[in-house]
Amino acid sequence: MSTIDNQAFTWVVRKHARGLNEAEIAELDAWCEADTRHLGAYARAMAMHNALRLAAGDSAFPANPGEFTSAHPAPKRRNLILGGLAASVVAMAGKLGYSAMQAGTVLTTAKGEFRRVPLQDESIASINSGSQVEVAYTPQQRRINLRQGEAWFEVAKDKSKPFIVEAGDALVRAVGTAFSVRRLAAGSEVLVTEGTVEVWSKAGSAQRCLVTAGEHAFLARHAKSIPVTRQPDEVNRRLAWREGKLVLARQTLDEAVADFNRYSAKTIVIVDPALRDKRLIGQYQLDAPELFAKDVSTILDVPVVVTAEKILIGQASQSHPRAI
Repeated sequence: MSTIDNQAFTWVVRKHARGLNEAEIAELDAWCEADTRHLGAYARAMAMHNALRLAAGDSAFPANPGEFTSAHPAPKRRNLILGGLAASVVAMAGKLGYSAMQAGTVLTTAKGEFRRVPLQDESIASINSGSQVEVAYTPQQRRINLRQGEAWFEVAKDKSKPFIVEAGDALVRAVGTAFSVRRLAAGSEVLVTEGTVEVWSKAGSAQRCLVTAGEHAFLARHAKSIPVTRQPDEVNRRLAWREGKLVLARQTLDEAVADFNRYSAKTIVIVDPALRDKRLIGQYQLDAPELFAKDVSTILDVPVVVTAEKILIGQASQSHPRAI
């Protein structure tokens, strides 16, 4: 397990053994609030521990850290073997990972980081690099605010509680479907991989429209219309980040570099502007920008310089690189 998971399990075991006093309750609450990953790790640890206790004939503990008090009697210790049984509850623990999330929980990813987060209704949010997602579920609706970046959602069916994603001026409503939303400077992009979503603009005059699997929509700020195009291959290509990949199907070098720079710790710089419109075909791991640059050097017959912080492609004096 990770360090965070180990810390979470230590809290659960401590409670199981002897209960928590007021100071420890406050410490646990502070630990859970310090990082959204802590709350998810705590819920996973609790799910696993409860499953083991139930299997042994004990009752389960509540999942909410705030419910812990030293008034609970310390149960009789049991020697449990955390082997096949622990493995069997991993799937369940993953589903319950964020079951304790409160309204207004914010999930973030750093540059180059990806997260696949189970939500409390069994929907899944796959969060791309450099993103921020606010989860605000209420008894009436499941609402997500994409503050920045991109996320792909696998939505659990619940017609009584619509699943709505807000991204700036754009609103996307779905029930039992899968789609991504990405915030850009000029608006928001919606890609649908399963089912149908309804999209509209809060401030614009564009009519609401439906976007189905394999289609792509772009909602400009204050949109007067919402263009929708059917591009199944392109939808899949743009969502290859879910597998840690960047797929190029005659994208320009400029577009490819912009995509890599969303993830890479080293910034790729196109030194020669004449190279920007050269088109490329290939597939790369998002954490391998130097391999990409090496291929570009070979294909376009241009120099590449790698420093501690940057990858420089081409040189300023070169005006006629070999076209592909």
